[in-house]
Amino acid sequence: MTHRPFCALLLLPLLFPVIRAADSPMTPPSPPPPAAFLRPGEVLELRMSYGIFTNAGTTRIETTREELEGLPQYRIKVTTRSRGLVDALYPVTNDSDSLLDFTTGRPLQIHIEGKSGSRPEKTTTVFDYLKGEVVHTDLIRPGKNSTAALPPEPAYDLMVAMLQARAWGLKPGESRRVLCANNADFYLIELTAVAEERISTPAGSFDAVVLVPKQLGELKGFFKRGGSMKVWISKGGHPQLVRLDTRAKFGTVTAVLTRSEVVEPKPPAAVAAAKPAE
Repeated sequence: MTHRPFCALLLLPLLFPVIRAADSPMTPPSPPPPAAFLRPGEVLELRMSYGIFTNAGTTRIETTREELEGLPQYRIKVTTRSRGLVDALYPVTNDSDSLLDFTTGRPLQIHIEGKSGSRPEKTTTVFDYLKGEVVHTDLIRPGKNSTAALPPEPAYDLMVAMLQARAWGLKPGESRRVLCANNADFYLIELTAVAEERISTPAGSFDAVVLVPKQLGELKGFFKRGGSMKVWISKGGHPQLVRLDTRAKFGTVTAVLTRSEVVEPKPPAAVAAAKPAE
């Protein structure tokens, strides 16, 4: 996946995909079960602002339960749209679907489809646990197709990883490491809780923990270009993703929670097995 400056900031789900946490020396004991962070029927909506543009775009996150060849799965759908003057100057649409195993929480596929300005994007990344490989297929630019060995930890995209961070319960000074995936390429990020703050959003006021991701080792993509990020996770019995700040050389995009609810889950829907495009 190519990270483009303005698009990367607006499309928070595509900044850098992240995969399931591996223990670091400061990881709290007794981590939650792999899929404990998933909440079937959950709907989250965030509003993005950029500089003077207070309503630059929206992101909607939905978690549903489905069945794949008779086996229960989770689908996390992230829909991002530009709005207002930003949409007139540089229209952005993005749909990202992550299909996860119901029991283990490990990913089965990530499908991304959308358009940034005049540049379309349509990719599918399939995790084949029988063959032990990750197959990335670019349906528009086949020259970017790639295959790699499965890493030791399941691979998730950014928004799924942020949902997972809700279950970590990190306190200031504590850290957790996550292995990141950019298509079929992997690198390590460490998220550190740096502070506790009271913040206000359209969805309400929250006591929150501030997490700062830092890439370890050779810098790649967003981090190589000097990008940085902060994530606010609310405290209490039902922790929630309430704010994300993404900073690059040309400014900061802030996404704040506007809606959070769990609707009555529908009966699992049957879906076809994912196959790499020929």
